[in-house]
Amino acid sequence: MKLTPEIRVLHRGPDMVGEGPIWHPERRELLWVDILARMLHRMPLEGGEPRSVTFDIPPAALALDTTGKVIVAAGTGWYRLEDDGRLTALAAPSGSGEGWRMNDGCTDRDGRFWTGRIEEPRGSGVEGCLYRLDAAGAAPVLGGLRTQNGLAVSLDGTTLYLSDSHPEVNAIWAFDLDRATGALSNQRVFHKPRAGRADGAAIDAEDCYWFAEIDAGRLVRLAPDGRVIATVELPVSRPTKLAFAGPDLRTICVTSMSILPEDRDPAREPLAGALLAFEVETAGALPTPVSVLPGQD
Repeated sequence: MKLTPEIRVLHRGPDMVGEGPIWHPERRELLWVDILARMLHRMPLEGGEPRSVTFDIPPAALALDTTGKVIVAAGTGWYRLEDDGRLTALAAPSGSGEGWRMNDGCTDRDGRFWTGRIEEPRGSGVEGCLYRLDAAGAAPVLGGLRTQNGLAVSLDGTTLYLSDSHPEVNAIWAFDLDRATGALSNQRVFHKPRAGRADGAAIDAEDCYWFAEIDAGRLVRLAPDGRVIATVELPVSRPTKLAFAGPDLRTICVTSMSILPEDRDPAREPLAGALLAFEVETAGALPTPVSVLPGQD
């Protein structure tokens, strides 16, 4: 079913690589990043000019902890965003080296922060990897990835979703997630996009998986069995990730990229890199705050 909501522009940007949107319910504002500009933005849903901070490293995935502080996966580690805009280091993978950066992330229902890495600069030859951040530190869980994306966890906390949006892979997988240990098992194909590639994702209150189909210019809603049940066409060809926002979590906010393929005319896509929003009937599921960090019991 093709949905046709009224889509509004919250911020024209343009972001080079807009990513990682999250809703802060206490502050009633949306946060997102521009990875390549090394910026984090925050603003109310009414729109306007965002309050922004620039970092020395590229930010990627965002989450909230139990105190409402923002946890940022950036560069090659995880940080806490302080009130003055500084980043306080929390953890980094051991022996991580260079040639990569953090990419997409999500929390599970038990407060762990899952984050993947991709090679940066492209062509560096570093293998993509999925990490689990918890009280024990940063553990590599899955290797062999090309362009990690699509992280989300089911409402009951027992299924983790992960995509690889590299053109040569382009698949969304589901895993059984052991809530007690954080171990993954039973990897299987959940969905294979046909029009574009599987980018960032979110779960709604009916346990359906929404993902941004980059290069197809749309969002896709999947049933828990992987069937397409709804799509939303967007005025940008490269949406990157979505988040449910607002007091009732019925506003979907979508980040996008202004960097387009060489064969695409930027003049035909004036909203590329904009932050977009529209309303939906089914509310989203609020992500669980990060509650287990290194040094915490």
